[in-house]
Amino acid sequence: MSTSVRADVHVSYHQLLVHERGDATPPSDVPNGLTASVPGAAVILTGIHTGVVDVTVRITDAPPAGSGEGWEEVEDVELISFTGEMRLAGLGMGLTDEPPVLTAHGPGRYGMRVHARGRGLDRDGVAKVPFEFYQVTVWPIDVGPQARARLGVGVAEELGLPDKSRAIREWARQHAQPQHEPGRLARAEQRLTAPPPLRAVAMADEHRLRVVNPYQDTAPAPELPAGLVAAAPDSLVIRTLKRRGRVGVHINWQPATPRMQARGWEESEEIEFVTTTGVMHLTTLTTDDDQRPNLTYQGAGRYGLRVYGRARDRERLSNRPGESYLLVVWPVELDGRSPG
Repeated sequence: MSTSVRADVHVSYHQLLVHERGDATPPSDVPNGLTASVPGAAVILTGIHTGVVDVTVRITDAPPAGSGEGWEEVEDVELISFTGEMRLAGLGMGLTDEPPVLTAHGPGRYGMRVHARGRGLDRDGVAKVPFEFYQVTVWPIDVGPQARARLGVGVAEELGLPDKSRAIREWARQHAQPQHEPGRLARAEQRLTAPPPLRAVAMADEHRLRVVNPYQDTAPAPELPAGLVAAAPDSLVIRTLKRRGRVGVHINWQPATPRMQARGWEESEEIEFVTTTGVMHLTTLTTDDDQRPNLTYQGAGRYGLRVYGRARDRERLSNRPGESYLLVVWPVELDGRSPG
C-alpha cells in the first residue's frame, strides 16, 4: 500500500525540516550533504537559500524498490518518532496539515529515503517558482506497542511522573555546540577508534545504577527492571543484587554490534536506547582521574547496550567489590547515519 501527495513547500536557510510537536532540534551536521536525522527530527538541505521547492511525499509499508533513476541524489536515513506525528515543513514555518503525517503508525523507528533533483541550479538563490524537486518516502521499521516500550514513550505517565522530555530537548537546544560539552568529543574526532576499556567502581542505590545526561538529569527514569537493565530516552537503569554499596563496573566501547559474547559472566541482557543529546554518564562511577566517561561519545542517536553481571565468591578475601557488571556499548544509528 502506498499514498502520494505533492506540495509546494517554502524553505529558508537551505532547510526542509521533518519534525514533530515539541522541542527536538534538527541536526546541524549532514555527512552525506543531503539529509540527516536525530531522535525526533530530521533535516533535508536544499540548494536555494529561500523560496519554494516541489516536494512529493510518499507513505509506504515497505522500503521502496528502484534505483532512483531520473534523480540526481538519493540518500536514506532513519527517523525516530516519539509521538507518531512527524511532518515535513520549511524552517520556521511550523507544522501544517499538508504534507500529511509521515509516521502514521505511531511512535517508533521509520526509514526515510530522500530523492533530489536541481539542487545545483542556483545555489544560495531565492526561488519564487520551484525548480528544485524532492521526493520523500517514509516506511515503518519498528512500530507498535513493543517499539513504544523500547523508546520509553509514556514511561513518565505510567509512573505518575511529570514528562520532562521537553526540558531535556530544550537543554540540547541551548547547547547548540555539543563539541564544547564536557565528556563529548568534537565532530572531527568522532570517527576515531573507541576509548580503551575502563574498570572502575560505582555505588548502587536502591538496587540501581543509573546512566543519565549529567548536565540535565530530567529524563524520566525507567522502572526498576525484573532483569538486568531497562531504558527510556536519555535514561538507563541497571538492577544490582545489593541494595546499596560498591559494585565493580567495566565499560567496553565497540564500533559496531559485538559478535562474540563475553565469557565468565553469570547472566547478560541486551537492549537498545536513545540519547537526544549524546551525553550519557554513569552517575556514581568513581575513576582515578574523577572524570566520568561518556558512554555515547559518538553523538545523539540510537545505541545498543549489552550488560553482563556476576557476583564473585563472597567468602574470598578481597578489596574488590563482590558484585560486578560489564557494559558493552556501540552505536546503531547516529544523526541519521550508520556508524563507520
